[in-house]
Amino acid sequence: MGEEEQIEGTVEEIIYENENTGYRVFRLDCDGMPVVAVGTCISIYPGELVNAVGSWSEHVSYGRQFVCAEIEKSFPGELEGITKFLVSGAVKGIGKAIARKIVDRFGEDSFDILEHEPLLLTQISGISPRKANEFSESFRQTIGSRATLMSLYEMGITPAFAVKAEHKYGALAPQVVQENPYRLWEEIEGFSFQNADDLALSFGVRPTDELRVGYCVKYILAHNLQNGHCFLPLEKLLPLGAQYVGATEEEVEIAVENMCDAHNLERAVINGVKAIYLPSYYRAETRTAEKLKMMLQFPRQEIEDIEDKIKKSQNRLGIFYEQTQEEAIRAALENRVMVLTGGPGTGKTTTLRGMIELFEALKYRVLLSAPTGRAAKRMSQVCDRKAQTIHRMLEVQPGSATFARNSANPLKCDVLIIDEMSMVDSLLFDALLDALPLGSRLIMVGDTDQLPSVGAGNVLTDLVRSGTVPVVALTKIFRQAKTSAIITTAHEINNGERPDLENRSDFYFVSRKTPQGTLEAAVEMAVSRIPQQYGYGVLDGVQVIAPTRKTHTGTVNINAVIRDRVNPDQPGRKTVKSRDMVFREGDKVMQIRNNYDLPVKTADGKEETGVFNGDIGIILSISAQEKQVKVQFEGRVAQYGYDQLDELELAYAVTVHKSQGNEFEAVVLVLGEMTPLLQYRKLLYTAVTRAKNLLVIVGSRQVVDRMVANNKHSNRYSGLRFLLQ
Repeated sequence: MGEEEQIEGTVEEIIYENENTGYRVFRLDCDGMPVVAVGTCISIYPGELVNAVGSWSEHVSYGRQFVCAEIEKSFPGELEGITKFLVSGAVKGIGKAIARKIVDRFGEDSFDILEHEPLLLTQISGISPRKANEFSESFRQTIGSRATLMSLYEMGITPAFAVKAEHKYGALAPQVVQENPYRLWEEIEGFSFQNADDLALSFGVRPTDELRVGYCVKYILAHNLQNGHCFLPLEKLLPLGAQYVGATEEEVEIAVENMCDAHNLERAVINGVKAIYLPSYYRAETRTAEKLKMMLQFPRQEIEDIEDKIKKSQNRLGIFYEQTQEEAIRAALENRVMVLTGGPGTGKTTTLRGMIELFEALKYRVLLSAPTGRAAKRMSQVCDRKAQTIHRMLEVQPGSATFARNSANPLKCDVLIIDEMSMVDSLLFDALLDALPLGSRLIMVGDTDQLPSVGAGNVLTDLVRSGTVPVVALTKIFRQAKTSAIITTAHEINNGERPDLENRSDFYFVSRKTPQGTLEAAVEMAVSRIPQQYGYGVLDGVQVIAPTRKTHTGTVNINAVIRDRVNPDQPGRKTVKSRDMVFREGDKVMQIRNNYDLPVKTADGKEETGVFNGDIGIILSISAQEKQVKVQFEGRVAQYGYDQLDELELAYAVTVHKSQGNEFEAVVLVLGEMTPLLQYRKLLYTAVTRAKNLLVIVGSRQVVDRMVANNKHSNRYSGLRFLLQ
């Protein structure tokens, strides 16, 4: 870098721009000398005048560049600059021909006419009064939004978030941010609490100001949603808040009480504990309990000749129900709400098919649903009926996390059956119950020994433990299931027994002592051995699962190694970089959060929106020109902008938590380096039960034994169990 200099020029061309970061590369005309400048600034257009302070630098690929430390822009005054600006797209609807006509007629007064006297534009052939007003509105919006964006940018808000704030609050954005910068964290996707807090402190908010203390408490509660907690006990929240803001516990308690009085937080007593909730989770748990209580008040329905009906159902399906299965079917017919639980091989699917067959024989309208696309697809296959994801069934609305199906527009069904209930969190369960007609039945199927939902809450376990909801638990492992080593191993683990790790037809244990040995064996199994022997591939059928993202045997490193084996970088294979990750055409990827607005095209050409957390797909194409990436998910093709790629990550290997609700033909479970916090029974059991036809565990016997012996339970703060009681 050279010494600091100042240059002035007219923007000739925008070479590159990233709206997320505001980083731009543009060509200037500095008194006839072309200059390539780089820097960060709010939107810039050809024709604008630029005054920049910076220094010269030599770029390996692009040669000499002026690196801008400060950039000031102003509207062009000369005719050529005015024309370039209008042609650039800064004013919606004005193309090259109209731009030239405006400048030819009004010259250097063109901007003044556009802003203040738009009807004079009708003197130009082809411009109607309506068009003239539209041009003026767009021009004034450009000026206004640029002024707003500049104000936000000068406050220290990045260009990408400045644009989002301007879209959200309009011209009032600087005022909103100045009055309460924490609203950016609450109301704008992706804006971090730390950035909002830094802004508040820079505006002169005292560290122990009640506004800051209150929002720090909100942040602590929001952060703990990631640990599954719907609320925190006040006695735990106060010292956490005091430590975070450097205040006394008394100051924090005053702020909490005031926020509860204003319903910015909610208080409740849960099992004798003073609980503090974020409002949305308080509403979810209390509304859920109220709806279930109403459903549970319905008297048991006596079904005439029920024994005869069940026998006829057995004959039609060609199966024989074991006693507990028959109890479950009877409970489903007689109760408005019930839970069916059981591990693998205990006959949940057979029982479910029996329920559905009988309900349909009684002319009941039955809906089937599950939390993930793969779980819904599996449910559809085993029940031979249409099944949807819960989000799709509730008709998630673009632009929000709301649903078209609700109490005002309920689902059309007499019976709703939800599979994989262990994955359903508090907010989703509340939305589901809100859309359920009061007179209908709700049957929830799941395995309480699986990991709880990724989202906050402990819904299935709370329902079972409450003692208020009818529960039938299937425990008998059927004879045909006993031939599967996957199923017998899963039950041994779940019962706390030391599992038999002898190799059998559908289960193999590969013992490795070192992280490198474990990694190499797992990759070889997934990439070569299983595809050669069983015909499954890492893109379709084989899923590598590991407890952790980090360490040498975590998913991040495994993904890199497998990807370089099966989808290496080579000429003609397009790539795109996002954050610290590079995606290639042909990569296996996973969606890591719900996106309700993402455009999707189905196999039959229908256009939809929405891709959800845990969906796995393949990158079909990358277009640098359009800045778009197409990903195929189970017959649906989604279209991502480059700025949305932070929602994807490589999925040759996924964590156990991310694999929930999915079933794979073959699973390679990597038990290498990991924190002791992840070495527990429920995690191992969940991982093992993801395998349908083949399970290979790679790692150390000692790790398996430690995980089986550690029966720690997820201690989540949730109130549903006690609200039901």
